[in-house]
Amino acid sequence: IHGKNLVAILHLLVSLAMHFRAPIRLPEHVSVQVVVVRKREGLLHSSHISEELTTTTEMMMGRFERDAFDTLFDHAPDKLSVVKKFADGVYLVLLVGLLEDYFVPLHNFYLTPDSFDQKVHNVSFAFELMLDGGLKKPKARPEDVVNLDLKSTLRVLYNLFTKYKNVE
Repeated sequence: IHGKNLVAILHLLVSLAMHFRAPIRLPEHVSVQVVVVRKREGLLHSSHISEELTTTTEMMMGRFERDAFDTLFDHAPDKLSVVKKFADGVYLVLLVGLLEDYFVPLHNFYLTPDSFDQKVHNVSFAFELMLDGGLKKPKARPEDVVNLDLKSTLRVLYNLFTKYKNVE
């Protein structure tokens, strides 16, 4: 990096974005062609190397094993569009309030969010309510839910389901 190696700098930026869970979606399978030039016996010799900067999102985020949601996406992706209703966080906040048996004051979240930031605020607030209710911090990022990432949204809903499945 100190030698101004662009590939090393790009690797660092990708690693930082993944480590700090930046609210961006990195494209999968990004690679760059690097030309390596070496001088031997007074002659320049060049070679081309392909350097992979990103792999799949799941591998970059540390989820290597396939689970039931991967199978569900493989076999019935058309049946999952109903999950998109949770993307603005409103239903998620209200659902957590219902499950925990309390009213969530309407001034704590945006009832009709009209921007990405307001939607992220709602989902983040729902995650805070889940933590207060004794659930583990969701592995999904609020930005993933807002960006209609179905696997992330289903994982959040499944965590709610496992805790409250026996509640009447």
